[in-house]
Amino acid sequence: MRITSYRGDLLPLFGLIVFIASCARVIPPSALALSSDTSGTTSTVSPPHINYTDINVGSNTGGDTGNGVYIRIFGSNFGSSQGSSLLTLGGKLITNCRLCSWTNNQIIAQLGPAAKTGDIHVDVAGAHSNGVPFTVTPTTILFVAANGSDSNRGSFAAPFKTWRAAFNSVTNTDSHPPKQNTVIYLEPGAVVNFDDGRGYSAVLSTDIGGTSPIKQLSIVGFPGGTVNVGSTSVTHGVHGWGSYITIADLTIVGKVSAIDAEKGNVRIINNSLSCPSPPTGVGGAACILAETDTPTDSWVFQGNNVHDTGGNVDKTYHAIYFSSNANHVEFGWNNIGANFLGYCRSVLFHATTGANLFDLHVHDNQIAGGYCDAISFASVNPSAGTVEAYNNVITHVAIASNPYGTANEAGIAINSDASPGASGTVYSYNNTVVDAGEYTIGHQNGCFGVVSPGVSLVLTNNICMQPSAAQPYIEPNSTGVSGTNNLWYGAGPAPRFDPRPVILAPRLATATGFALQAGSPAHAAGTMTRVSIFDIIGTQRSPAPSIGAYE
Repeated sequence: MRITSYRGDLLPLFGLIVFIASCARVIPPSALALSSDTSGTTSTVSPPHINYTDINVGSNTGGDTGNGVYIRIFGSNFGSSQGSSLLTLGGKLITNCRLCSWTNNQIIAQLGPAAKTGDIHVDVAGAHSNGVPFTVTPTTILFVAANGSDSNRGSFAAPFKTWRAAFNSVTNTDSHPPKQNTVIYLEPGAVVNFDDGRGYSAVLSTDIGGTSPIKQLSIVGFPGGTVNVGSTSVTHGVHGWGSYITIADLTIVGKVSAIDAEKGNVRIINNSLSCPSPPTGVGGAACILAETDTPTDSWVFQGNNVHDTGGNVDKTYHAIYFSSNANHVEFGWNNIGANFLGYCRSVLFHATTGANLFDLHVHDNQIAGGYCDAISFASVNPSAGTVEAYNNVITHVAIASNPYGTANEAGIAINSDASPGASGTVYSYNNTVVDAGEYTIGHQNGCFGVVSPGVSLVLTNNICMQPSAAQPYIEPNSTGVSGTNNLWYGAGPAPRFDPRPVILAPRLATATGFALQAGSPAHAAGTMTRVSIFDIIGTQRSPAPSIGAYE
């Protein structure tokens, strides 16, 4: 699991995400002291930084050109074009192919014969990036295309017509997992919008997956265009019990869920995900649902855009729901809430059965909308493994039009009764929370809250900005909240527990960007007690760090 905080010996890996929510409510400048003046804004030039890759295992031979799999690399400070910059994995990767591209935040390359198992690095003007591991291994590479035929062999020149034919070819028609690492490329224009007939009410039924981290089943959108998967007339876009699966670079829609994964060791990377028309009153579900019967399974959810989701649903329907035994979660660089249509929580961690959840890392996300909490650690046990939220920008959540009545309405909350044995501390640091808890009935609203006995919350280097005292900084009746060096503005005096608060207007660059102007009192006002080393856009923090998600 990625190291996520600075405590003298710990360094995190953070990076880029930019998001403006269409549902964001404009906060009056008089309330939040926002400014559109960016003159004098300062920035720190940082070296290139890799956040994540879409796949992390594949071959350097085969595929469409004989040079193996394509890899998308996401991060910051790569430069607007390649120029003399290098991308390496043991040797130089191929970056000048027909489908290759290079931008400041994303590189698409092909492995090629020089690639060797190790760490991917980007070198820009003599500056060396962090390394991200990749395993080069023999891989079955198959293609699905609109002009294919299910009687073909699945090569680029002779692709399959349907996803199911590709899946059947490597699983002996659902009788065993693939014999080696497998990548199924869905090409732009491939028809993947009907129930695949496996009886799981899904367009992609992943009832069988891979067998290990280096023998995965990866279902990936081929570069060169949008790959659409799913339909509002089919219950699930992706649904299954397969493990060691990567789902990447797809636009997935579902009636109830875009992805319902009922087994772990799953990577969900760089997808557009939506559930725009769930049935009226549906509950106990989510647009993205993750649960397993194996507590040691892991989950990676990175770089996804969850949008256009919800409707007239029950308050137990959420945007993203990590449920029973969903421990060991890496959740970063996602956009959640654009064109919000109606659901309760944006990101929920809640075990309906089994033990409380742990080893949860929620960072560098942009979250807007939602009737209830933005990030809800509803049943967690941090004493079993770190639970933390950092570098998140949370805006206009727990909105006033909540149809459910009181359901807990905060930016970041520990908000349900923990089962016996839950203890420890949740850490929240370098988050920017603006306008949380517009729904005030029941007084369970605020930027932060703890209403679970036994679990405490430490707040460090956060910004909490509220329009008025009707939306408090800390949810009333919260217990076990402490911290230092936070900026509190708009709802009255700072909480008493904070010995070094900043209580001045934060001076943001714009009403939607939430970056700090030069001269902001949040600059250099943080503490190194617990801090993210890179901010939300990949800027390295200084030894005197700023408060909030932006340095």
